[in-house]
Amino acid sequence: MPTTIPSAADWAAFAGAPTTAARLIAPDDGERVRAFGNEVLFKLATGETSGAFSLGLSFVSASDSAVPLHVHDNEDEMFIIVEGTYRVFANGAWSDCGPGSAVYFPRGVMHTFYLIGGQNGKHWVLTTSNAFRDYFTRAGEIFAAGGAPDRARLAALGAEYGMRFVQPDGMGSDAFAARHDATV
Repeated sequence: MPTTIPSAADWAAFAGAPTTAARLIAPDDGERVRAFGNEVLFKLATGETSGAFSLGLSFVSASDSAVPLHVHDNEDEMFIIVEGTYRVFANGAWSDCGPGSAVYFPRGVMHTFYLIGGQNGKHWVLTTSNAFRDYFTRAGEIFAAGGAPDRARLAALGAEYGMRFVQPDGMGSDAFAARHDATV
């Protein structure tokens, strides 16, 4: 008996059928954005995943990356580390994570990272909304202007997207603050 393949109309009529099309994305396809000494190649937006998540491949400079301690109030974030050794701050402590590590930051958790060992890094970043992608794209415009980024503009932009920079008690004078506060 011959096998028939359902038509698009048949699939659309099927309960639970996908609401978006499958996507095949080539290695260099996507939107590249630079901010905070990092470059993210955004591959998928929430509009392409039925609102489930956005996805990007982040390239992190061992010498230029300076991601300030921050909180996402409205979305979860996950890294899957591909290259480099990351020193990650979350849950009040630093941890080292290398290739193959997955790092999950639920919304509301203070976090940051930087690279150790002098090697550049690469990680997948998956977020549960488009806020990070939209924020990072607009922050990239601020960084592209050259010179030191305008901290007030970055903070106001973060407030728009439910992201904020934080400085917990007791961290104002240590090496953490010196490394991360200098660029933002």
